[in-house]
Amino acid sequence: MFFFDTKKICFALAYLVFFTCLPTVFAQDTQLTTEPQDTAAVDLDLGALLTAIKQADGLIKSGEGEVVYTKEQPPFNTDTHISTQRIAFDSENIRFDSPRTIAILTPTGMWEIDPHAKRRPNYHFNPTPQSPVVLKSPMDPRHWLTLGHKDLATYLKHENFHITGREVFKDTLCYILEAKQGDRSEKIWVAPERGFRYLKHESQHPTPVDALDSDVPMEALTIFRTTISYQQHGEIWFPKSVFSEYAWLDFKATYPIISRQTLEIKNFKVNHDIPPETFTVDLPDDATVRVNNQTLSKSEFLKRYKQQ
Repeated sequence: MFFFDTKKICFALAYLVFFTCLPTVFAQDTQLTTEPQDTAAVDLDLGALLTAIKQADGLIKSGEGEVVYTKEQPPFNTDTHISTQRIAFDSENIRFDSPRTIAILTPTGMWEIDPHAKRRPNYHFNPTPQSPVVLKSPMDPRHWLTLGHKDLATYLKHENFHITGREVFKDTLCYILEAKQGDRSEKIWVAPERGFRYLKHESQHPTPVDALDSDVPMEALTIFRTTISYQQHGEIWFPKSVFSEYAWLDFKATYPIISRQTLEIKNFKVNHDIPPETFTVDLPDDATVRVNNQTLSKSEFLKRYKQQ
């Protein structure tokens, strides 16, 4: 029954405490706030926001589901790449399954397995430890919770973002944070109502172009824009779909859109039990394993790397 659901009650109280501590910058009107704010108060608000973001990130322990990644470049009707994979991850391991290959990253190394219908699979092992914390693959939905391959809170602090106001984006009240460094500027919309995830990110900077093209400025301004929608899994908000676009901003080029990316997450489960064997490799007795420039038998490989 609802009245005895202590987990929900504790979660609600935690959010109540957080919002009680925030100043009036997050009042319930929905207009963009531009009034000057006390510097100390802004710093305090940013610190509380970064803490909440880190806490939200820490709630994700595991996940599993299908992802469809589409990358397009002009002309879009001829240069489109679509990849479909399954991903499973826990706090230490990641596994990608695609029609052509299986990749498993663990703290002790990385497997690449190429299955074939008519012959034995090829096994490749890289003993260099891989860190699943560094999420560089756009096929990993957690990649889109980070910026610059850093967790969001670290990135916002490292790049000297400041809270500049609040705004409603897609019917959700957000903090707006901005940062400027030279000719580069960034804005990000963070939504407490969506588990302190960011709904939108924009980055603008001049991009050098061909100086022989008289119709193009020497350094035209480009914009990279990302928008994310989320699905709630208990107390966790996890990406459902992602759209990003890289485009020219200051002039009308033949192809104003430089590239586009779309990620769709399907049938995803978060924080459910994933069997340990998901991240292990069962080598047949007659298998050979390619390690760097060497080919090893199963017994040689197990003896040298103590894999099971």
